[in-house]
Amino acid sequence: MYQYSMTQWIAGNEAIEESFKRLGRFGYDGIEFAAEPETTDVGYLRELMSQYDLTCTSLCGIFPESRDLSGSGQEGVSYVRAGIDMAAALGAPYLIVVPSPVGRTAPPPGSDYKESWDRAVRNVRTAADYAGAKNVKLAVEALNRYETYLVNSMEKNLAFVREVSHPAVKLMADCFHMSIEERTISESLRMVSDYLVHVHIADNTREAAGLGHTDFKEILYTLGEIGYDGALTMEFLPQTADPYAAADEETRSKQMDDYAELSIRYMKTLERCLKIT
Repeated sequence: MYQYSMTQWIAGNEAIEESFKRLGRFGYDGIEFAAEPETTDVGYLRELMSQYDLTCTSLCGIFPESRDLSGSGQEGVSYVRAGIDMAAALGAPYLIVVPSPVGRTAPPPGSDYKESWDRAVRNVRTAADYAGAKNVKLAVEALNRYETYLVNSMEKNLAFVREVSHPAVKLMADCFHMSIEERTISESLRMVSDYLVHVHIADNTREAAGLGHTDFKEILYTLGEIGYDGALTMEFLPQTADPYAAADEETRSKQMDDYAELSIRYMKTLERCLKIT
């Protein structure tokens, strides 16, 4: 069966050990942290990982305007480099990268799409040199058109990664975003299979898997068909227009518990069904 993890920043402002307790309680294998090197006690996280027997499957890069990789890129590249250092210290193989700011749905004034794309390609390639030296890979994520504008679909994600053309740059798939942007999730997964290194799990409602109408059985079948052997990371969110706002909200502990338990039970049940059929 797949290795299951859950991204931690969605849990709001709860004490980090509470997140570890939740994942241990429901049988998770790993955890994904927010890439916030300046405010994170990496040593403490390593102690908790050892105590609760969880691996760090990945770091989720957080990309507001101040970390724009499609602009001049200096602050964005510096942030990614610091995130790479954090990933290396935690043993995380991947740092998730979004090429343009979350919340910006059109090119900034005075710039056009092609210029923004070219700058993002250059800046990600620059950061990738550093990632390669640290044995960390950058996993580019496509976000839906209502959250950002540069890389929305898996077709654009694939084109972006191919243009960067660096061995340390791969891509990831997020089932929530794909439920909005992809005509057929399974075909899109096959299209990007040579570069796919990470998968986020949330239903089309952005709730726990099984609460919406995303066909996760078909997704699991396709992942098996293409030989995907990475982690499946839960990234369900409270209902909010700004996904990053979830990190600052009061923790909905009961909802997080319910979603964490439902998601892993649902996905493991589907896995067992596929092995039977």
